[in-house]
Amino acid sequence: MAYCSSISSVDLQAQVLVSCGDRGISSTSNRGPACQLFLGKLHRLRLGNPDSGVGFLSSFQSAGLRNAGRRQRKHQCKSKVLKLSSQRASLKDNKHEPEFEQQLTESARDIDSSIDRRQLLISSFTAAGLPLINNQSLAAPIQPPDLTQCQKAALPPGSNPKCCLPVPTKTTDFQFDQSLPMRVRMAAHLVDAAYIAKYNRAYELLRALPADDPRTYLQQAAVHCAFCESAYLQKNTSEKLQIHFSWLFFPWHRWYLYFHERILAKMLNDDTFALPFWNWDNQSVVSPLANLIPAAYIENASLVDNTRNPSHQPPTLVDLTYSGKEGGLDPEKQRAENNNVMHQEVVSGARTPSLFFGQAYRAGDANTPGPGSVERAPHTAIHVWTGGDMGNFATAGKDALFYAHHTNVDRLWNVWKSLGGRRKDISDPDWLSTEFVFYDENATLVKVKVADALSTEKLSYTYQNVDNPWITHSPSSLSRSSSSIAGTKPVSSNGVASPASAEATVLEEIEEFGEEVEGKFKKLEGSAFRSNVKRPVKDLFKKLKSQITDEELEEVLVIQGVEVPSDKISKFDVFINLPDADDKTPLNIPEFAGSFVNVPHLGMGPGMTRKATLRIGIAEKLEELGIKDVSKVIVTLVPKGQGKDVPIIIKGIKIEYD
Repeated sequence: MAYCSSISSVDLQAQVLVSCGDRGISSTSNRGPACQLFLGKLHRLRLGNPDSGVGFLSSFQSAGLRNAGRRQRKHQCKSKVLKLSSQRASLKDNKHEPEFEQQLTESARDIDSSIDRRQLLISSFTAAGLPLINNQSLAAPIQPPDLTQCQKAALPPGSNPKCCLPVPTKTTDFQFDQSLPMRVRMAAHLVDAAYIAKYNRAYELLRALPADDPRTYLQQAAVHCAFCESAYLQKNTSEKLQIHFSWLFFPWHRWYLYFHERILAKMLNDDTFALPFWNWDNQSVVSPLANLIPAAYIENASLVDNTRNPSHQPPTLVDLTYSGKEGGLDPEKQRAENNNVMHQEVVSGARTPSLFFGQAYRAGDANTPGPGSVERAPHTAIHVWTGGDMGNFATAGKDALFYAHHTNVDRLWNVWKSLGGRRKDISDPDWLSTEFVFYDENATLVKVKVADALSTEKLSYTYQNVDNPWITHSPSSLSRSSSSIAGTKPVSSNGVASPASAEATVLEEIEEFGEEVEGKFKKLEGSAFRSNVKRPVKDLFKKLKSQITDEELEEVLVIQGVEVPSDKISKFDVFINLPDADDKTPLNIPEFAGSFVNVPHLGMGPGMTRKATLRIGIAEKLEELGIKDVSKVIVTLVPKGQGKDVPIIIKGIKIEYD
């Protein structure tokens, strides 16, 4: 707030904030100390138009902009207030402070009014107490754990009793090796016989290493086990360290694959060696097919895992919607659903970094804040569909197919960034400064940073170019029943539907579950659950839309307080404005918004319950459905497959803006 102190209209702005609070636009509970102080200022104006007040409130939020220097923040604060002066028409009846416009005009002569339009809109929302994802804080980055303090992990029967890294004799910081050749990771279904022979030989040599070698095959698997089954605590905290269901997922696995690949190259004495990728997202009907388990993992002893689900061997197509039970779709419908899942989770529903990477996870945080779109599905669906060792995080690294699966996930990071818009790496310094440790090809423990993993070219590898037709996939239309409201006319701006609209009846019948509050929860219990969800700033968005572009702000559906048994397969699908959706509803339809899938693992702590928040981008979805201006939407949650047989709890549903 100090950065706005030189603006002559600061008292007026404080009074606007009070006025908006009086009219129920926001509460004071989440504004922080600075706003609380401003709320103590005089009430002498009593502005009559809270909507215009929201605009002026932006200066308060802009004063707290992070990742900028003091001078820049001060400039932004001033310029944003000035920019919004165009909305001052609503203040014409203000008789108490007639000099306001003159002061503002005089200030304009000396202040550069250039403005970050997206931040302006976000500032308006948050300053008014409206829901917005908070992307940054003042917390610290995750640091490597103390390897001498490995705890016994909770593992499935028959697994190794301990998942720990060997305690090192020395540790070194990662340095880019400029002498490495540029390696090309190829699609596994397209590699030739010579490559397969070399690949198989590398694993033979890896398996033959002495048991105390930190590079051996089982030790490679133990690395994944250790950091997904919470064998370590976060450094200097009592919180368990977990690399799933947060923004650590992508960078940790990229580093894991990098060192695994370098160790295999060392076994072969061949720095040109690169891992293949399992191109399971490719639904093209061209021989050899990409969307089934590649032949190399069926025909070569060192690449075979006999624990995989026997019913999912070739020629069975991969099911990216898998829920633990067979879907029974014919190949054409399966490909269509796979394509729609890919489009939704990489393109339509992942237009911002927080949606794609997952939620922020900092030192001292609980270990499952929320997954990104690709991690929760299709990544998790592949684990469950493959089954056996792959079907449990504790043992997944024992199957060579695991590494090919994750190289494709890693490739999708590059594909996502190539789509443009806001699809960029996270800029938060806590993410960039997060550190991990891995044993390298020389059996030396190496400390790495997320910031060094952003470019595959700097790590001296790239991916074979393959088609990604799911990028432009359009879902089929659903033959809607009378209870579906996706095609009805939108409600008016005040939230009251026309009596002639079919939507009016449906909205009256469906209750609003609302945001998370203590003591409230809903157990899905195997049947679909639907809720009315308000879009709280629809009118404000329309008012300020001329100042931003649609792609600069993302509307996010938030399913709060998701709880599932961590040792069970569970899944539920999410639909927008399809209240009659059930477990037989196809997913290749516009109303499908996303999925939540849990891969069994036992390292989640007391009660073995996985807790997370599910966030789904829906701005493009609402436009696709032709309902971008409605004030409410219907959200339907449908448990699927084995998810119908386990308790799934949710504690709230709301909409935020990112």
